[in-house]
Amino acid sequence: MMDKPQVLAGHRSARRMRDVRIYLLMLPSLVLISLFFYYPAVSGFIYSFTRVTTRGAVWAGLANYQRLLADTRLIASFGNLAQIVVFNVIVVATMPLMAAVLMFRMRNPRAQYAFRLMYVFPMVVPMVVMIIIWRWIYSLDGGLNILLSLVGLESITRAWLGDRQLVLYAIMFVNFPWMGGLNFLIYLSGLQSISEELFDAAIVDGVGPVSRFFLIELPLIRDQIRLLVLLTVIFWLQRFELPLILTDGGPGWASMVPGLRMYHSISRDFNIGYGSAIGTVLFILVFGMTMLQMRLGRRRAAADNR
Repeated sequence: MMDKPQVLAGHRSARRMRDVRIYLLMLPSLVLISLFFYYPAVSGFIYSFTRVTTRGAVWAGLANYQRLLADTRLIASFGNLAQIVVFNVIVVATMPLMAAVLMFRMRNPRAQYAFRLMYVFPMVVPMVVMIIIWRWIYSLDGGLNILLSLVGLESITRAWLGDRQLVLYAIMFVNFPWMGGLNFLIYLSGLQSISEELFDAAIVDGVGPVSRFFLIELPLIRDQIRLLVLLTVIFWLQRFELPLILTDGGPGWASMVPGLRMYHSISRDFNIGYGSAIGTVLFILVFGMTMLQMRLGRRRAAADNR
């Protein structure tokens, strides 16, 4: 019969072997993440301090970052981005939330399932296809001008993506009615996690539908709202395929965004160092907001545990 030290040593050995197997199983994914994510990110950060020529990379110090402050096109792109982000934050905090609340209150399970399916199904459509459809809608002979002509408003038809005053609003209007399948599902799952006892107590206390939303549902899905607001900001900081396909940043740079300016700097101007500097600034912004969100989340959790 084995004594206690031998039994403990056997358990420790088995635990080490199990840990080794886990590490070995995780190793391929870590290698791939390092190869396709961390290596390009670190390389981009290093390139942001260089000027790339046909002879190779030449150290340029902070020259690329100094150029950022004098780049009027980049500065204008941040102004455009701020308007788009504010609009989409308002949208993500209202439209999908309203749809989720209304669906959550449906009595008929079959109707609820059918509506949920209709809201989620557009997620399977590739984003590029959706953007191309909207580009046709905004064209001179596209859907929007056809509709305006049918109702007798030919006088206001125009090339919507060619108007400097309207192009940014046209981009914001893409995805109307702005339900967002993923946003809708996150809100709906948050509502479904609320205890039924709270709703029963509210009925006993005579709480109406509007008061129920502001007193029960809205406070209990604040975490989902905070998460979606953060994801929306991060998403639009990184996104540039929408203005790229619709307008390529034009007319002029009326619809330019920082991500598209970075793309142009690298792919058209072949200025890898300057494009990498723009990408580094965007990464810092995204990382800072993520850290802020995590800190606020910890404070919220600490407050709830008191």
